[in-house]
Amino acid sequence: MAHVLIGFAEALPAPEVVFSLRQAGHKVSAFARRADLPIRELLSQLHIVPAPEDSIAQCVSAIEALMMGEDAPDYVLPMDDAALWLSASLSSATRIAGATGASVTAALDKSIQVKHARAAGLSVPPTWEAYELPLSLPDLPYPVIAKPALAVHGRDGKLGKDDAVYLPDRQAATDFQAGRGPKSDPFLIQPLIRGQGEGVFGFVGPDGVVGWSGHRRLRMMNPHGSGSSACVSFYPDEALCARVERFLKALNWKGAFMVELLRDANGTAWFMELNGRMWGSMALARRQGLEYPAWAVAQAMNADFAPVAPEPVHRPMTQRHLGRDLLHLLFTLRGPKSEFHKADWPSLWRSLPGVLKPARGRAFYNFDPDFPRYFLKDAAWTVKKALKR
Repeated sequence: MAHVLIGFAEALPAPEVVFSLRQAGHKVSAFARRADLPIRELLSQLHIVPAPEDSIAQCVSAIEALMMGEDAPDYVLPMDDAALWLSASLSSATRIAGATGASVTAALDKSIQVKHARAAGLSVPPTWEAYELPLSLPDLPYPVIAKPALAVHGRDGKLGKDDAVYLPDRQAATDFQAGRGPKSDPFLIQPLIRGQGEGVFGFVGPDGVVGWSGHRRLRMMNPHGSGSSACVSFYPDEALCARVERFLKALNWKGAFMVELLRDANGTAWFMELNGRMWGSMALARRQGLEYPAWAVAQAMNADFAPVAPEPVHRPMTQRHLGRDLLHLLFTLRGPKSEFHKADWPSLWRSLPGVLKPARGRAFYNFDPDFPRYFLKDAAWTVKKALKR
């Protein structure tokens, strides 16, 4: 078995990834920006590294030192976009359990993803590059959203991330364009679509995609737009799977993947993005016997590894993140910040029964029978961190 270094340990999927790797017999350590993380009790060791938002070079140097140290890991498994970006700068690329080379670029650049998704037959919203805005302003179907094309970016030796911006009308779009500097990273402009968030997951092995699964969001932590606080499983249909597989083949993708979609009232599943690293709702996949993290390490150990996926679970399963569900109630109480969100802003009284409904441990993110109280500690830490912000 292997010693696997994961990071950043603050990332939402990290606890479930640890459980998956431990179950497979691996030793697991992690790197993080801070020490006060409940996940440290699950690890052989938690290493604190300089934040890449302060210095990319110092962060990379610290991770390199871990990989060359006395108790050096065999593999590094990125948990989030920051770690995925940094992995491309590591000298030991052959020890990355996940995307490498051109796959990292594709996983972090939505403009690349949009082009290949459209070519693969996936439904892609009309999309404009931000630099085209001065020519297209009168024709934009307001309201629109300006999304950064790059998941993260390196600038002036620091790692950064831009926020999406809602543009309700032409004046807002004009102001947005005027406020962008000549060195700004590209944005993608798309119409705002009302719908239910979905994710399609799987694992690309030597014989194609295996272990298909999916989730639909029941609640978002922040109804303005965020990851799920509760989701339910579904099995994606054959036509959608075929399009997703063509998309991944064009990217020469290997290993685990998550394709994010938004299904509108007419039933169209609009392509949003590819997440090329571990994702937040890993608990739902693992409850179905789909050990994507452990498979990723097995593939790093043997390029010909072909996972044997269990029979698909067609019965809907629900998973909840206790801390994020409690935060959902607080966001609901605060109310919408834009006119677009007022129409479908969740009612507190409709959310309360789902959030407060009793459930056994296995119905929650980050529950493991060997650490039965951990998900409560994680929930408390999640709420505490959010309230401090």
